[in-house]
Amino acid sequence: MENNLSLSIELHAFGSKSSLDKRIQTMPHVAFTVNDLNHALKENEIIMPKYTPFKDYTCAMILVNNQPIELIETTLTEREIWGNGIFKDSILYPNSSKTK
Repeated sequence: MENNLSLSIELHAFGSKSSLDKRIQTMPHVAFTVNDLNHALKENEIIMPKYTPFKDYTCAMILVNNQPIELIETTLTEREIWGNGIFKDSILYPNSSKTK
């Protein structure tokens, strides 16, 4: 999503049968990259277990003060993940040829 802060903002959509924690489905969250995801998860309430949606990118979600927080361990750059502009030439949307 475009914004004036030059931040990548990802919007999620959930189907009626989604098994993800309701807080993930209904509350906005921030995401932080970490050097050691296993260490970052220790002693935290995990609401989305660690998983790897694509190569070199592993994430999980914890709850901090009742707020979902996504933690990401990756060797990829923001450019590699998000592409050159919104969803263009990116790992997330490799078949997108133009800005949406």
